[in-house]
Amino acid sequence: MDKQAQFEMKVSNLANRFLYNSLTTPQRLLPLAEKIARDGQKLAKEYDEQQRIQSVAEELLKAMDGSLYLVDLLANAILTKEYSHLSESELVDQLAKVEGQSDEEKRLIQLLMESIQTNLQQGVPLEKIYYENYLVEYASSLMEIYVIQHLKDQEEFLNELQPFIQKDRESDVPYGIFIRVTNNFKKELARQYYQYETVVKLMETDAR
Repeated sequence: MDKQAQFEMKVSNLANRFLYNSLTTPQRLLPLAEKIARDGQKLAKEYDEQQRIQSVAEELLKAMDGSLYLVDLLANAILTKEYSHLSESELVDQLAKVEGQSDEEKRLIQLLMESIQTNLQQGVPLEKIYYENYLVEYASSLMEIYVIQHLKDQEEFLNELQPFIQKDRESDVPYGIFIRVTNNFKKELARQYYQYETVVKLMETDAR
């Protein structure tokens, strides 16, 4: 098996382990899910409708940007052979600071707003749209942090990936591989994790 295939297998196995842990140990993601549900309820009551939609789109884009930013950190670490800054706490801290990483931010926000509007017209409440999308995006970033900090100790293997990395995020290592694995993770999490209504019921039970 070549290095590229090995890398994909390692990333995929770690992502599956994170997914399994998240599904079998609810307390890992449930506090986050409840916070996102509360944030969605709050956003759905603020401003006028157009501003609400824009606020949700901006928050979702920020969450989506985080994923790409984390893979950038891994790619740069491989290129510089410097892995000390890839600890879990540092990556979580970096994720909190991500803002406007996308090159075409205005266009992407517009596309997200159109997608949100379509869902609203189909009767999906804004807070549910926010919950379902933000949870999947943010949990994907947490999964990537888990994967990266488990890979960072395999320095010799990571160093051998250097020739595979091209500029401008065009290479399969690590970008294409992370996109495939992350997309698969998102589908599985959305299919198996708590629905919005379930999380709201759990929150109401906790509040009693």
